[in-house]
Amino acid sequence: MGYRPRKSPFTHLKARNLVYTENDQTYTLISFNRDSMLLEVHIKDGTETKIVTDFPFAHLPKKIKQELNPL
Repeated sequence: MGYRPRKSPFTHLKARNLVYTENDQTYTLISFNRDSMLLEVHIKDGTETKIVTDFPFAHLPKKIKQELNPL
């Protein structure tokens, strides 16, 4: 029962290259905050691109949620 360091609540996902497509939009996951269960997501829709910093974890497809495994 030794000292166990606390996991950081903030996880960078850019290196894992998690991408999915929904409604002709491509979503690339950038980072994940475990405390608030919010993601930073890069959304590409044709020629338009935007970054959303408060994307809810619940809105992800089940397959992507399983890859993240927040628990």
